[in-house]
Amino acid sequence: MKKTPPLPFFHTLLLLLTLTLMAPSWMKAEDANAATPEPQGIQMEQTEETATLEPMVEQTISSPPLRLFQMAQLSESQVQLVKAREEYRAALQQNPEDSVLRAKYAWFLYSNGFHDKECLRLLEKSLQSGATSDPVSCFNAIVEVRDELGLPATPLKKPPGFVRKAPKKGAATHPAHVAKGRKSPDRDKEVITSEEPVESFKRWLLIPSYSYSFFNEGRQGWMEEDVQLYYRVNKKLTVGGEIDILDRPPSGTNIYYSALASYYLWKYLEVHGKISICPAPTFAATQVYSAGVIYQAMPRLGLLMDYQRYNFIQGPLDQLNPGIVFNINDDNSIVLRYVRGWAFYDLEYNYYSAALNLSLPGKRRLSLAFAYGTDPDAQIGADGSNVTTLSPAYTYSVFFTQPITRDLNLFAGIQYCYRLTENNNPLYQQLTPTLGCSLRF
Repeated sequence: MKKTPPLPFFHTLLLLLTLTLMAPSWMKAEDANAATPEPQGIQMEQTEETATLEPMVEQTISSPPLRLFQMAQLSESQVQLVKAREEYRAALQQNPEDSVLRAKYAWFLYSNGFHDKECLRLLEKSLQSGATSDPVSCFNAIVEVRDELGLPATPLKKPPGFVRKAPKKGAATHPAHVAKGRKSPDRDKEVITSEEPVESFKRWLLIPSYSYSFFNEGRQGWMEEDVQLYYRVNKKLTVGGEIDILDRPPSGTNIYYSALASYYLWKYLEVHGKISICPAPTFAATQVYSAGVIYQAMPRLGLLMDYQRYNFIQGPLDQLNPGIVFNINDDNSIVLRYVRGWAFYDLEYNYYSAALNLSLPGKRRLSLAFAYGTDPDAQIGADGSNVTTLSPAYTYSVFFTQPITRDLNLFAGIQYCYRLTENNNPLYQQLTPTLGCSLRF
């Protein structure tokens, strides 16, 4: 009998790693000149930091709002940002003439991604009153918020010490931008007005990877070679291509050729899509269509929604993938996903996954993930009819990222999968080490 292997959980965890590498994740900006993160490659499941500067003001406050101010600071330290915002606002309402408190509240709004007109108004008042201890950083913040809101350049005078940096030869001109809830590694660069040119960002990203799966029960090993290439057209649009080679004896070798794109409709909403084609499938889908959105609902909370359509020889497969991303702090995050699927006209399945992304010293990254659920399996019976079943599995993964240079990262990981039959009897165990790198140029 010719068997279609179950849909692998490996793609889920490889995608998590891609998100981490690509600046990945989508909750981090690559640099101060580009708000849009690299696109997420969409496989079976789409699973990819607030900028911090030196304080602009002394943490001193006048007597009337002292209690509310302390409550706001406590809420901020506990990452209860919405509550902290209301407490800062109430403290300022009690003493609207306190310029130091106003500057502190303005900086809280800016550094935590509340880039609205209230933030802009408070920043400009702080700069005019001279309450800020760092007028250059305050001016830069005003320029950035005005740019994000689509407002004209600030009429305020540039403070002493503000230096306009000359662009590199041949550099593109893009307004500087740090996205809400993200942390730029290039904070030493000056943020200047949108009319002034800034240093060009790296437009290309190459991610090759290789994995090999070992099985028990005498099963032959699987190999996978994957190459992804992305090009950032501008700060909103990224396009890319991918070649994914799957070698699974005895079914043979199948190759996916993919095209994908990612676009920011507005500051907090990204849409992405992917089309994959396999010219001569023996176990893979003939076509895969994917689309999804990422919405940053709050400074530390992102909402995910993805849909995939797989056209197999045995029939279609549809998946709906909601999820959330929660940033614990500027460097660590949790991703939770749920998958609901309909396959081969008569099967319904679901599974769950969770991933923890941790920052280590030296800009290293560690990703831990777990998934449990069922996915479909199909085989051709002796009479030529399709026999479809659901195959439960437990999957554990660990991936580690090691920076080599500013633009080159190496990553390695291992995945363990314990798969059962439809009757929950042991089917096989799978161990998949993976090695790859990411290069910007």
